[in-house]
Amino acid sequence: MANIVELREMSGDKLRVMLENAREEMFNLRFQKATAQLDDVSRIRLVRREIAQFETVLRMRQLAKDAAAAQPNIAGVLVGKTWQATARFNYEDSAWRVEFVDENGKNLATAVVNLNKAMPKGRRAYQNGKSINLVTSYTVAR
Repeated sequence: MANIVELREMSGDKLRVMLENAREEMFNLRFQKATAQLDDVSRIRLVRREIAQFETVLRMRQLAKDAAAAQPNIAGVLVGKTWQATARFNYEDSAWRVEFVDENGKNLATAVVNLNKAMPKGRRAYQNGKSINLVTSYTVAR
């Protein structure tokens, strides 16, 4: 099992393959447990944790991409273009670095997204629609 640092460095495709393999292993472990053939019951807990870590990293990447794409200046650049976004965790900033490129590989925009910012709490904040800007900095290619 890879630690969280290694998981953040992996590509999305590799993470999805590992997630699928872990889910398949979990199915087999549950089946073995039901038929009383499972020797190491603690393996179920470890596989469940692996699945949670894979899903967390994939979800954080998606949240970072969505937050960066929602930034008004970046959204203006992306409108009407075919683009792809990649998110990598930057340990110096403790934030996700999201890069947007077009179909030719030309850089359209770059953003630093901090998903660790405190979100507004309480019913009033929710009703008033208050939200926090998760994008700490960005650059738009001209």
